[in-house]
Amino acid sequence: MGLINNIKSYSEGIQISAEKKEIFSSFLTNGFPTTKDEEWKYTSLKKVIANEYSIENKGEVIDLSVIEKYSLEFENRIIFSDGKLINTPTIKGVSITGFSEFESKTTDSILQLNKALSQNGFTISVDKNTVVENPIEILFLSTTENSFSQYRNQISIGENSEVKFVERIQNINNSASFVNHFTQINCDKNTKSEYNKIQNNTAKSQLIDTVNVYQEQDSTCNINTLIFGGSFTRNNLNFEQNGSNCESNMNGVSVLNDNQLADNHTFVDHKSAHCRSNEMYKGVYLGHSKGIFNGKIMVRPDAQKIDAFQSNNNLLLSNTSSIDSKPQLEIYADDVKCSHGCTIGQLDDDALFYMRSRGIGIEEAKAVLTYAFASEAIENISVEQVKTLAKNLLAQKLNVDLDFSL
Repeated sequence: MGLINNIKSYSEGIQISAEKKEIFSSFLTNGFPTTKDEEWKYTSLKKVIANEYSIENKGEVIDLSVIEKYSLEFENRIIFSDGKLINTPTIKGVSITGFSEFESKTTDSILQLNKALSQNGFTISVDKNTVVENPIEILFLSTTENSFSQYRNQISIGENSEVKFVERIQNINNSASFVNHFTQINCDKNTKSEYNKIQNNTAKSQLIDTVNVYQEQDSTCNINTLIFGGSFTRNNLNFEQNGSNCESNMNGVSVLNDNQLADNHTFVDHKSAHCRSNEMYKGVYLGHSKGIFNGKIMVRPDAQKIDAFQSNNNLLLSNTSSIDSKPQLEIYADDVKCSHGCTIGQLDDDALFYMRSRGIGIEEAKAVLTYAFASEAIENISVEQVKTLAKNLLAQKLNVDLDFSL
C-alpha cells in the first residue's frame, strides 16, 4: 500500500474542517515531492514513502528511566510520548499548552499534509519583558512500531524577552519511523532566542523537520542543528526578517556514516534594511553517507545595508561518501555586503603525519582534526550541555575517546 494509502485510510477516520479537507485534497493531487522538483533534486523520498506505517499511535507508557536516557536533565521539560503531551513545566511568564490551530504558509506538499492532518504538538507563549533563565527542553518520544507521526508547534516570544530551547525527536525502538515535524517561531521586537535541534535518532528513523522563523525589529534568533543519527534527515530552515536590525544565525553540524543521508535547506529572506545573517554548516561524511546543502540568501530591493554570510564546508572521509552543495545569493539591493562559499576536501596529510610523529594514533589524530574542523560551528552554541553532547556524539561516530574540553 505505502504511506499515501496509509494516510488516506487515516484521514477517513478523523474529523477535519472544510478548509483542511481542501488542503488535504491539494496534497493528494501534488503527492510527496520528487527529484523532479528543484528543491528536492538531490534527495529522493521514494524508499521512505514506499514503507507501511502505523499512523494511529499505539505505543506503551514510557518509563522514567527511558526519559532520563534521552534527556539532558534540564529543569524545564516538555515531554511527548507517542504524540501525547505528558509533562509541561511551570515557568513564570511562559504559557505552555498542547496542540492548537494557527496560520502558516503551506509552500509545499509536506507542509500541506502537516497542516491538514496534524493533531499533536505544542503552543508556547513567552510574555513581554521575560527572561527565561534555564533552557526549555522538548522531548518527542515514540514507542510505536513503524510509526508515521506529525507535530505542529508554535512559539511566540513577546517583546524584550529572552529564551532558549533544546529539542530532541527520538524513536525508542529499532523499527522504522517517519516524522513530519513543523515549528513556527514568532520573534517580537528586541527578543533573543536560541533553538537547538539534536537529531541522533535510530538507524531506521526518517525525519522531515521544517522551522519557519518570523522576526521583528531588533530581534536575534539562533538555530543550531546537530545531525548524528537517523537514516534520512531533511531540515528546512526559513527566516523572514520583517524589521530593521534583525540578526539570524544558523549553525549546523552533520556527522554521518554507513548509508545515512542528511539534507539541509536554508532560506533567509532579507526584507528590511540594516540586518544581518550568518550561516555556518559543517559536514563530515564516512562510509556510504551522503550530504546535501542548499542555502539561499534573498535580499529585497528595499533591504539596503545588509550583511549576510553563508558557508558550507565538508570533509569526505571515505571514497564512497558524497556531498551536493548549492550556496545561492539573490540580491536586488545595491548597498549590501554578502558572501557565500563551499569547500569539499579531506583531512590534511601533513597534519596527520605531524600528529602521528608525536605518538598520537591514526584514529585519534583523525578525530582531533575532525573535531577541530567541526568545532567552529559547535562553539557558537551557548548551552553548555548541548556542546558537551555534541563532543560525545562526535567521539562515538569516530570510535575514539576525545579527552579534551570544548
